[in-house]
Amino acid sequence: MSATEGSLLPNPGRGLAVAGALVAGAVALLGIAFAAGWLKPEHTATAAAAPPEAGSTPAEQMWRLLIAVAVVCALATVFGRLARLIGQPPVVGEIIAGLVLGPSVIGSLAPWLFDAILPAEVLPNLNLLAQAGLAIFMFTVGADFGRDGVGRDRGAIAGGSLAIMAVPFALGVVVALPLFSTLAGQGVDRLPFAIFIGTALSITAFPVLARIVQDCGLLGSRLGSLAMLCAAVADVLAWCALAIVLAMIRSADPADALVALVLTILLGAATVLVLKPLLRLLADRYADPLPTPILVLLVLGLILGLAAATDAIGVHAIFGGFLAGIVLPKDSLPVRQVADQLGGLNRALLVPVFFASIGLRTDVTAAVSHPQVLAAGGLLLVAAVLGKFLGAVPVARGGGLPGRSAIGLGVLMNARGITEIVVLSAGLSVGIINQSAFTVMVMMALITTMMAAPLLRLLGPAIRERSATGQLPTGDTYASGDAAPVIR
Repeated sequence: MSATEGSLLPNPGRGLAVAGALVAGAVALLGIAFAAGWLKPEHTATAAAAPPEAGSTPAEQMWRLLIAVAVVCALATVFGRLARLIGQPPVVGEIIAGLVLGPSVIGSLAPWLFDAILPAEVLPNLNLLAQAGLAIFMFTVGADFGRDGVGRDRGAIAGGSLAIMAVPFALGVVVALPLFSTLAGQGVDRLPFAIFIGTALSITAFPVLARIVQDCGLLGSRLGSLAMLCAAVADVLAWCALAIVLAMIRSADPADALVALVLTILLGAATVLVLKPLLRLLADRYADPLPTPILVLLVLGLILGLAAATDAIGVHAIFGGFLAGIVLPKDSLPVRQVADQLGGLNRALLVPVFFASIGLRTDVTAAVSHPQVLAAGGLLLVAAVLGKFLGAVPVARGGGLPGRSAIGLGVLMNARGITEIVVLSAGLSVGIINQSAFTVMVMMALITTMMAAPLLRLLGPAIRERSATGQLPTGDTYASGDAAPVIR
Protein backbone atom coordinates (compact mmCIF):
# COMPACT_ATOMS: atom_id res chain seq x y z
CA MET A 1 0.00 0.00 0.00
CA SER A 2 1.40 3.38 -0.96
CA ALA A 3 1.69 6.32 1.45
CA THR A 4 -1.05 8.16 -0.46
CA GLU A 5 -3.49 5.26 -0.12
CA GLY A 6 -2.88 5.09 3.65
CA SER A 7 -3.61 8.77 4.25
CA LEU A 8 -6.92 10.51 4.83
CA LEU A 9 -5.47 13.39 2.80
CA PRO A 10 -3.76 12.13 -0.39
CA ASN A 11 -1.41 15.13 -0.36
CA PRO A 12 -1.03 16.11 3.33
CA GLY A 13 1.94 18.40 2.72
CA ARG A 14 0.09 20.61 0.27
CA GLY A 15 -3.00 20.54 2.50
CA LEU A 16 -0.91 21.73 5.43
CA ALA A 17 0.50 24.55 3.28
CA VAL A 18 -3.00 25.68 2.29
CA ALA A 19 -4.10 25.49 5.93
CA GLY A 20 -1.14 27.66 6.93
CA ALA A 21 -2.06 30.25 4.32
CA LEU A 22 -5.67 30.33 5.52
CA VAL A 23 -4.62 30.70 9.16
CA ALA A 24 -2.26 33.52 8.20
CA GLY A 25 -5.09 35.25 6.35
CA ALA A 26 -7.39 34.88 9.35
CA VAL A 27 -4.72 36.30 11.67
CA ALA A 28 -4.16 39.21 9.27
CA LEU A 29 -7.89 39.94 9.21
CA LEU A 30 -8.00 40.01 13.00
CA GLY A 31 -4.89 42.18 13.07
CA ILE A 32 -6.57 44.74 10.82
CA ALA A 33 -9.57 44.80 13.16
CA PHE A 34 -7.38 45.42 16.20
CA ALA A 35 -5.20 48.01 14.43
CA ALA A 36 -8.26 49.95 13.25
CA GLY A 37 -9.49 50.18 16.84
CA TRP A 38 -12.75 48.40 16.07
CA LEU A 39 -12.42 46.27 19.21
CA LYS A 40 -12.01 49.07 21.75
CA PRO A 41 -14.10 48.77 24.95
CA GLU A 42 -17.65 49.97 24.64
CA HIS A 43 -20.31 49.32 27.25
CA THR A 44 -24.06 49.12 27.01
CA ALA A 45 -26.42 50.00 29.81
CA THR A 46 -26.90 47.64 32.75
CA ALA A 47 -30.40 46.57 33.73
CA ALA A 48 -31.57 45.51 37.18
CA ALA A 49 -32.25 41.83 37.77
CA ALA A 50 -35.84 40.71 38.15
CA PRO A 51 -36.89 39.65 41.67
CA PRO A 52 -37.45 35.94 42.21
CA GLU A 53 -41.02 34.70 42.10
CA ALA A 54 -42.71 32.98 45.00
CA GLY A 55 -43.12 29.20 44.73
CA SER A 56 -45.70 26.64 45.87
CA THR A 57 -45.31 23.80 48.35
CA PRO A 58 -42.55 21.21 47.77
CA ALA A 59 -45.09 18.43 47.11
CA GLU A 60 -46.85 20.49 44.45
CA GLN A 61 -43.54 21.43 42.86
CA MET A 62 -42.46 17.79 42.67
CA TRP A 63 -45.75 16.72 41.08
CA ARG A 64 -45.71 19.54 38.53
CA LEU A 65 -42.04 18.94 37.78
CA LEU A 66 -42.78 15.27 37.11
CA ILE A 67 -45.57 16.21 34.70
CA ALA A 68 -43.38 18.81 32.97
CA VAL A 69 -40.47 16.37 32.51
CA ALA A 70 -42.84 13.68 31.19
CA VAL A 71 -44.38 16.04 28.63
CA VAL A 72 -40.96 17.38 27.59
CA CYS A 73 -39.48 13.91 27.09
CA ALA A 74 -42.54 12.64 25.22
CA LEU A 75 -42.56 15.61 22.86
CA ALA A 76 -38.80 15.34 22.31
CA THR A 77 -39.16 11.63 21.48
CA VAL A 78 -41.95 12.28 18.99
CA PHE A 79 -40.14 15.11 17.24
CA GLY A 80 -36.87 13.18 17.27
CA ARG A 81 -38.51 10.26 15.48
CA LEU A 82 -40.19 12.59 13.00
CA ALA A 83 -36.82 14.16 12.26
CA ARG A 84 -35.33 10.72 11.68
CA LEU A 85 -38.13 9.90 9.23
CA ILE A 86 -37.21 12.91 7.06
CA GLY A 87 -33.49 12.07 7.11
CA GLN A 88 -32.38 14.39 9.92
CA PRO A 89 -30.54 13.45 13.14
CA PRO A 90 -32.94 13.14 16.11
CA VAL A 91 -31.27 16.10 17.82
CA VAL A 92 -32.86 18.38 15.19
CA GLY A 93 -36.33 17.22 16.20
CA GLU A 94 -35.49 17.58 19.88
CA ILE A 95 -34.34 21.16 19.36
CA ILE A 96 -37.56 21.92 17.48
CA ALA A 97 -39.54 20.31 20.33
CA GLY A 98 -37.89 22.71 22.75
CA LEU A 99 -38.79 25.65 20.51
CA VAL A 100 -42.40 24.44 20.27
CA LEU A 101 -42.66 24.29 24.06
CA GLY A 102 -41.40 27.84 24.46
CA PRO A 103 -42.87 31.26 23.71
CA SER A 104 -42.25 30.81 19.98
CA VAL A 105 -45.24 28.46 19.54
CA ILE A 106 -47.24 27.25 22.55
CA GLY A 107 -46.37 30.28 24.66
CA SER A 108 -47.85 32.64 22.04
CA LEU A 109 -50.63 30.49 20.56
CA ALA A 110 -51.93 28.85 23.76
CA PRO A 111 -50.61 30.62 26.87
CA TRP A 112 -52.97 28.62 29.11
CA LEU A 113 -51.44 25.36 27.85
CA PHE A 114 -47.95 26.73 28.34
CA ASP A 115 -48.76 27.62 31.96
CA ALA A 116 -50.29 24.18 32.52
CA ILE A 117 -47.24 22.32 31.17
CA LEU A 118 -44.53 24.60 32.51
CA PRO A 119 -45.83 26.64 35.44
CA ALA A 120 -43.52 29.28 36.85
CA GLU A 121 -42.97 27.28 40.06
CA VAL A 122 -41.23 24.40 38.28
CA LEU A 123 -38.95 26.48 36.07
CA PRO A 124 -36.09 26.79 38.62
CA ASN A 125 -36.11 23.01 39.20
CA LEU A 126 -36.35 22.38 35.47
CA ASN A 127 -33.36 24.63 34.93
CA LEU A 128 -31.44 22.71 37.61
CA LEU A 129 -32.12 19.44 35.77
CA ALA A 130 -31.09 21.10 32.51
CA GLN A 131 -27.77 22.18 33.98
CA ALA A 132 -27.14 18.67 35.30
CA GLY A 133 -27.93 17.28 31.84
CA LEU A 134 -25.56 19.80 30.29
CA ALA A 135 -22.70 18.76 32.59
CA ILE A 136 -23.27 15.06 31.82
CA PHE A 137 -23.51 15.82 28.10
CA MET A 138 -20.14 17.56 28.21
CA PHE A 139 -18.82 14.53 30.09
CA THR A 140 -19.85 12.27 27.19
CA VAL A 141 -18.25 14.67 24.71
CA GLY A 142 -15.02 14.60 26.69
CA ALA A 143 -15.11 10.80 26.79
CA ASP A 144 -15.46 10.67 23.00
CA PHE A 145 -12.57 13.10 22.52
CA GLY A 146 -10.28 10.66 24.25
CA ARG A 147 -10.85 7.92 21.63
CA ASP A 148 -9.62 9.47 18.39
CA GLY A 149 -6.71 8.23 16.32
CA VAL A 150 -5.06 10.76 14.00
CA GLY A 151 -2.31 8.45 12.77
CA ARG A 152 0.20 9.39 10.10
CA ASP A 153 -1.64 12.56 8.99
CA ARG A 154 -1.32 14.14 12.43
CA GLY A 155 0.38 17.36 11.26
CA ALA A 156 -1.83 17.95 8.23
CA ILE A 157 -5.04 17.23 10.15
CA ALA A 158 -4.01 19.48 13.04
CA GLY A 159 -3.13 22.29 10.62
CA GLY A 160 -6.28 21.77 8.59
CA SER A 161 -8.41 21.77 11.75
CA LEU A 162 -6.80 25.03 12.84
CA ALA A 163 -7.63 26.61 9.47
CA ILE A 164 -11.19 25.26 9.55
CA MET A 165 -11.60 26.92 12.93
CA ALA A 166 -9.54 30.09 12.30
CA VAL A 167 -11.27 31.24 9.09
CA PRO A 168 -14.86 31.30 10.46
CA PHE A 169 -13.52 32.66 13.76
CA ALA A 170 -11.86 35.64 12.07
CA LEU A 171 -14.89 36.19 9.82
CA GLY A 172 -17.17 36.01 12.86
CA VAL A 173 -15.10 38.58 14.78
CA VAL A 174 -15.26 41.03 11.87
CA VAL A 175 -18.98 40.45 11.23
CA ALA A 176 -19.71 40.92 14.94
CA LEU A 177 -18.38 44.47 14.97
CA PRO A 178 -21.34 46.19 13.23
CA LEU A 179 -23.77 43.96 15.18
CA PHE A 180 -22.48 44.96 18.62
CA SER A 181 -25.26 47.41 19.47
CA THR A 182 -27.94 44.98 18.28
CA LEU A 183 -26.81 41.67 19.75
CA ALA A 184 -24.42 42.39 22.65
CA GLY A 185 -25.46 41.80 26.24
CA GLN A 186 -25.81 44.64 28.69
CA GLY A 187 -22.55 45.97 30.07
CA VAL A 188 -20.35 43.91 27.71
CA ASP A 189 -17.17 45.15 26.05
CA ARG A 190 -16.79 44.91 22.31
CA LEU A 191 -13.75 42.60 22.46
CA PRO A 192 -15.26 39.64 24.41
CA PHE A 193 -18.46 39.94 22.38
CA ALA A 194 -16.55 39.73 19.10
CA ILE A 195 -14.45 36.79 20.32
CA PHE A 196 -17.59 34.98 21.45
CA ILE A 197 -19.32 35.45 18.08
CA GLY A 198 -16.19 34.24 16.32
CA THR A 199 -16.08 31.19 18.57
CA ALA A 200 -19.77 30.44 18.03
CA LEU A 201 -19.38 30.57 14.25
CA SER A 202 -16.35 28.25 14.33
CA ILE A 203 -18.09 25.45 16.27
CA THR A 204 -18.79 22.04 14.76
CA ALA A 205 -20.95 19.64 16.78
CA PHE A 206 -18.81 16.51 17.06
CA PRO A 207 -21.62 14.26 18.46
CA VAL A 208 -24.13 15.41 15.83
CA LEU A 209 -21.50 15.16 13.10
CA ALA A 210 -20.84 11.55 14.09
CA ARG A 211 -24.55 10.77 13.77
CA ILE A 212 -24.77 12.45 10.34
CA VAL A 213 -21.69 10.54 9.16
CA GLN A 214 -23.32 7.31 10.27
CA ASP A 215 -26.75 8.06 8.75
CA CYS A 216 -25.29 9.15 5.40
CA GLY A 217 -23.19 6.01 4.97
CA LEU A 218 -19.87 7.79 5.53
CA LEU A 219 -18.81 5.75 8.56
CA GLY A 220 -15.24 4.55 7.91
CA SER A 221 -14.95 6.53 4.67
CA ARG A 222 -12.05 8.87 4.03
CA LEU A 223 -14.36 11.90 4.15
CA GLY A 224 -16.22 10.77 7.28
CA SER A 225 -13.05 9.93 9.19
CA LEU A 226 -11.36 13.19 8.17
CA ALA A 227 -14.41 15.26 9.12
CA MET A 228 -14.71 13.69 12.56
CA LEU A 229 -11.02 14.15 13.31
CA CYS A 230 -11.04 17.77 12.15
CA ALA A 231 -14.20 18.46 14.14
CA ALA A 232 -12.65 16.99 17.29
CA VAL A 233 -9.49 19.09 17.01
CA ALA A 234 -11.33 22.26 15.96
CA ASP A 235 -13.78 21.95 18.84
CA VAL A 236 -10.96 21.64 21.36
CA LEU A 237 -9.61 24.93 20.01
CA ALA A 238 -13.09 26.45 20.17
CA TRP A 239 -13.52 25.36 23.80
CA CYS A 240 -10.21 27.04 24.62
CA ALA A 241 -11.41 30.26 22.97
CA LEU A 242 -14.69 30.04 24.87
CA ALA A 243 -12.83 29.59 28.16
CA ILE A 244 -10.89 32.78 27.41
CA VAL A 245 -13.95 34.86 26.63
CA LEU A 246 -15.89 33.54 29.65
CA ALA A 247 -12.97 34.39 31.91
CA MET A 248 -12.87 37.87 30.38
CA ILE A 249 -16.57 38.50 30.87
CA ARG A 250 -16.78 37.11 34.41
CA SER A 251 -13.77 39.10 35.67
CA ALA A 252 -13.99 42.86 35.95
CA ASP A 253 -10.21 43.21 36.03
CA PRO A 254 -8.04 41.83 33.17
CA ALA A 255 -5.68 40.50 35.83
CA ASP A 256 -8.54 38.46 37.30
CA ALA A 257 -9.30 37.03 33.87
CA LEU A 258 -5.64 36.07 33.46
CA VAL A 259 -5.68 34.39 36.88
CA ALA A 260 -8.81 32.46 35.91
CA LEU A 261 -7.19 31.25 32.69
CA VAL A 262 -3.99 30.23 34.48
CA LEU A 263 -6.01 28.35 37.11
CA THR A 264 -7.99 26.64 34.35
CA ILE A 265 -4.79 25.53 32.62
CA LEU A 266 -3.37 24.28 35.92
CA LEU A 267 -6.57 22.41 36.72
CA GLY A 268 -6.61 20.84 33.26
CA ALA A 269 -2.96 19.81 33.58
CA ALA A 270 -3.54 18.39 37.07
CA THR A 271 -6.55 16.35 35.96
CA VAL A 272 -4.76 14.90 32.92
CA LEU A 273 -1.32 14.36 34.46
CA VAL A 274 -2.28 13.43 38.04
CA LEU A 275 -5.98 12.61 38.35
CA LYS A 276 -6.26 10.54 35.16
CA PRO A 277 -3.51 8.00 36.01
CA LEU A 278 -4.72 7.89 39.61
CA LEU A 279 -8.28 7.10 38.51
CA ARG A 280 -6.98 4.44 36.10
CA LEU A 281 -5.04 2.81 38.94
CA LEU A 282 -8.03 2.88 41.28
CA ALA A 283 -10.34 1.55 38.58
CA ASP A 284 -8.02 -1.35 37.83
CA ARG A 285 -7.89 -2.33 41.49
CA TYR A 286 -11.36 -1.59 42.83
CA ALA A 287 -13.88 -1.14 39.97
CA ASP A 288 -14.83 -4.83 39.60
CA PRO A 289 -15.86 -5.54 43.21
CA LEU A 290 -17.68 -2.22 43.67
CA PRO A 291 -21.48 -2.31 43.25
CA THR A 292 -22.88 -0.44 40.27
CA PRO A 293 -24.74 2.18 42.39
CA ILE A 294 -21.45 3.10 44.09
CA LEU A 295 -19.74 3.48 40.70
CA VAL A 296 -22.60 5.67 39.49
CA LEU A 297 -22.22 7.93 42.52
CA LEU A 298 -18.45 8.11 42.03
CA VAL A 299 -18.73 9.04 38.34
CA LEU A 300 -21.42 11.62 39.11
CA GLY A 301 -19.22 12.98 41.89
CA LEU A 302 -16.34 13.30 39.42
CA ILE A 303 -18.53 15.17 36.91
CA LEU A 304 -20.18 17.54 39.36
CA GLY A 305 -17.01 18.05 41.40
CA LEU A 306 -14.95 19.17 38.40
CA ALA A 307 -17.91 21.23 37.14
CA ALA A 308 -18.04 23.04 40.49
CA ALA A 309 -14.26 23.54 40.39
CA THR A 310 -14.22 25.18 36.95
CA ASP A 311 -17.24 27.29 37.87
CA ALA A 312 -15.49 28.48 41.04
CA ILE A 313 -12.36 29.32 39.04
CA GLY A 314 -14.38 31.71 36.89
CA VAL A 315 -14.89 30.00 33.53
CA HIS A 316 -17.96 27.73 33.32
CA ALA A 317 -19.20 24.44 34.74
CA ILE A 318 -19.35 22.86 31.27
CA PHE A 319 -15.55 22.68 31.20
CA GLY A 320 -15.57 20.59 34.37
CA GLY A 321 -17.90 18.08 32.77
CA PHE A 322 -15.65 17.99 29.72
CA LEU A 323 -12.55 17.37 31.88
CA ALA A 324 -14.36 14.55 33.70
CA GLY A 325 -14.91 12.80 30.37
CA ILE A 326 -11.26 13.29 29.42
CA VAL A 327 -9.92 11.68 32.61
CA LEU A 328 -12.46 8.84 32.74
CA PRO A 329 -10.69 5.42 32.92
CA LYS A 330 -12.01 4.14 29.59
CA ASP A 331 -10.04 0.90 29.81
CA SER A 332 -12.09 -0.23 32.82
CA LEU A 333 -15.18 -2.09 31.58
CA PRO A 334 -17.33 -1.45 34.70
CA VAL A 335 -16.55 2.27 34.63
CA ARG A 336 -17.19 2.41 30.87
CA GLN A 337 -20.54 0.66 31.32
CA VAL A 338 -21.58 3.09 34.05
CA ALA A 339 -20.56 6.04 31.84
CA ASP A 340 -22.59 4.62 28.95
CA GLN A 341 -25.61 4.12 31.23
CA LEU A 342 -25.35 7.70 32.45
CA GLY A 343 -25.09 8.90 28.85
CA GLY A 344 -28.16 6.90 27.84
CA LEU A 345 -30.20 8.21 30.77
CA ASN A 346 -29.03 11.72 30.03
CA ARG A 347 -30.03 11.51 26.36
CA ALA A 348 -33.45 10.12 27.25
CA LEU A 349 -34.30 12.39 30.17
CA LEU A 350 -32.07 15.37 30.87
CA VAL A 351 -31.00 16.48 27.37
CA PRO A 352 -34.67 16.98 26.34
CA VAL A 353 -35.11 19.04 29.50
CA PHE A 354 -32.10 21.11 28.43
CA PHE A 355 -33.71 21.68 25.02
CA ALA A 356 -36.93 22.70 26.74
CA SER A 357 -34.99 25.25 28.81
CA ILE A 358 -33.49 26.55 25.56
CA GLY A 359 -36.97 26.84 24.04
CA LEU A 360 -38.14 28.85 27.04
CA ARG A 361 -35.43 31.42 26.29
CA THR A 362 -36.01 31.50 22.54
CA ASP A 363 -38.78 33.67 21.12
CA VAL A 364 -38.56 33.42 17.34
CA THR A 365 -41.63 35.59 16.79
CA ALA A 366 -40.22 38.49 18.79
CA ALA A 367 -36.85 38.25 17.04
CA VAL A 368 -38.13 38.13 13.46
CA SER A 369 -40.53 41.00 14.13
CA HIS A 370 -37.51 43.33 14.42
CA PRO A 371 -35.92 43.85 10.97
CA GLN A 372 -32.59 44.81 12.47
CA VAL A 373 -32.38 41.58 14.49
CA LEU A 374 -33.57 39.50 11.53
CA ALA A 375 -30.94 41.08 9.27
CA ALA A 376 -28.25 40.42 11.89
CA GLY A 377 -29.31 36.77 12.06
CA GLY A 378 -29.16 36.47 8.28
CA LEU A 379 -25.69 37.99 8.21
CA LEU A 380 -24.48 35.59 10.91
CA LEU A 381 -25.93 32.63 9.02
CA VAL A 382 -24.14 33.62 5.81
CA ALA A 383 -20.88 34.23 7.67
CA ALA A 384 -21.17 30.89 9.50
CA VAL A 385 -21.70 28.87 6.33
CA LEU A 386 -19.20 30.83 4.24
CA GLY A 387 -16.52 30.71 6.92
CA LYS A 388 -16.63 26.91 7.22
CA PHE A 389 -16.54 26.44 3.45
CA LEU A 390 -13.69 28.92 3.01
CA GLY A 391 -11.72 27.03 5.64
CA ALA A 392 -12.56 23.41 4.80
CA VAL A 393 -12.77 23.28 1.00
CA PRO A 394 -9.32 24.79 0.18
CA VAL A 395 -7.66 22.58 2.81
CA ALA A 396 -9.33 19.46 1.43
CA ARG A 397 -8.56 20.35 -2.18
CA GLY A 398 -4.98 21.30 -1.33
CA GLY A 399 -4.65 17.97 0.47
CA GLY A 400 -5.67 16.07 -2.64
CA LEU A 401 -9.34 15.26 -2.06
CA PRO A 402 -11.68 15.37 -5.09
CA GLY A 403 -13.93 18.39 -5.51
CA ARG A 404 -17.12 16.70 -4.28
CA SER A 405 -15.38 15.33 -1.19
CA ALA A 406 -13.89 18.75 -0.46
CA ILE A 407 -17.35 20.31 -0.61
CA GLY A 408 -18.63 17.45 1.53
CA LEU A 409 -16.08 18.32 4.20
CA GLY A 410 -17.37 21.89 4.22
CA VAL A 411 -20.94 20.62 4.54
CA LEU A 412 -20.08 18.34 7.45
CA MET A 413 -18.08 20.99 9.31
CA ASN A 414 -21.11 23.29 9.11
CA ALA A 415 -23.21 21.01 11.34
CA ARG A 416 -23.37 22.83 14.69
CA GLY A 417 -26.22 21.12 16.55
CA ILE A 418 -26.28 20.81 20.30
CA THR A 419 -22.65 21.89 20.81
CA GLU A 420 -23.45 25.29 19.37
CA ILE A 421 -26.49 25.58 21.62
CA VAL A 422 -24.34 24.71 24.63
CA VAL A 423 -21.96 27.53 23.70
CA LEU A 424 -24.84 29.97 23.15
CA SER A 425 -26.43 28.97 26.44
CA ALA A 426 -23.15 29.69 28.24
CA GLY A 427 -22.89 33.07 26.51
CA LEU A 428 -26.44 34.03 27.42
CA SER A 429 -26.04 32.90 31.02
CA VAL A 430 -23.10 35.28 31.59
CA GLY A 431 -24.61 38.10 29.53
CA ILE A 432 -22.24 38.20 26.54
CA ILE A 433 -25.19 38.14 24.12
CA ASN A 434 -28.74 39.33 24.55
CA GLN A 435 -31.99 37.45 24.08
CA SER A 436 -32.31 38.44 20.42
CA ALA A 437 -28.80 37.23 19.62
CA PHE A 438 -29.48 33.96 21.39
CA THR A 439 -32.66 33.39 19.39
CA VAL A 440 -31.22 34.08 15.94
CA MET A 441 -28.07 32.09 16.66
CA VAL A 442 -30.08 29.09 17.88
CA MET A 443 -31.92 29.26 14.56
CA MET A 444 -28.56 29.48 12.78
CA ALA A 445 -27.40 26.33 14.58
CA LEU A 446 -30.62 24.54 13.62
CA ILE A 447 -30.45 25.58 9.95
CA THR A 448 -26.78 24.68 9.48
CA THR A 449 -27.39 21.29 11.08
CA MET A 450 -30.43 20.57 8.91
CA MET A 451 -28.47 21.51 5.77
CA ALA A 452 -25.90 18.77 6.17
CA ALA A 453 -27.74 15.53 5.35
CA PRO A 454 -29.63 16.79 2.24
CA LEU A 455 -26.50 18.40 0.78
CA LEU A 456 -24.47 15.23 1.35
CA ARG A 457 -27.10 13.22 -0.50
CA LEU A 458 -26.93 15.68 -3.39
CA LEU A 459 -23.17 15.17 -3.62
CA GLY A 460 -23.80 11.52 -4.44
CA PRO A 461 -22.01 8.23 -3.67
CA ALA A 462 -18.58 9.46 -4.84
CA ILE A 463 -17.92 10.99 -1.42
CA ARG A 464 -18.20 7.57 0.26
CA GLU A 465 -14.70 6.48 -0.76
CA ARG A 466 -13.41 4.19 1.95
CA SER A 467 -10.20 5.07 3.75
CA ALA A 468 -7.46 2.52 3.20
CA THR A 469 -6.94 1.97 6.91
CA GLY A 470 -10.63 1.55 7.67
CA GLN A 471 -9.98 3.07 11.08
CA LEU A 472 -12.64 5.20 12.65
CA PRO A 473 -11.90 8.29 14.69
CA THR A 474 -13.36 6.57 17.75
CA GLY A 475 -10.69 3.92 17.56
CA ASP A 476 -13.24 1.21 16.61
CA THR A 477 -13.50 -0.59 13.29
CA TYR A 478 -16.86 -1.79 11.97
CA ALA A 479 -17.52 -4.17 9.16
CA SER A 480 -20.25 -3.29 6.72
CA GLY A 481 -22.78 -5.42 8.54
CA ASP A 482 -22.00 -4.26 12.06
CA ALA A 483 -24.19 -1.92 14.00
CA ALA A 484 -22.61 1.48 14.43
CA PRO A 485 -22.89 3.29 17.73
CA VAL A 486 -25.75 5.71 18.22
CA ILE A 487 -24.17 9.08 18.84
CA ARG A 488 -26.32 12.13 19.33
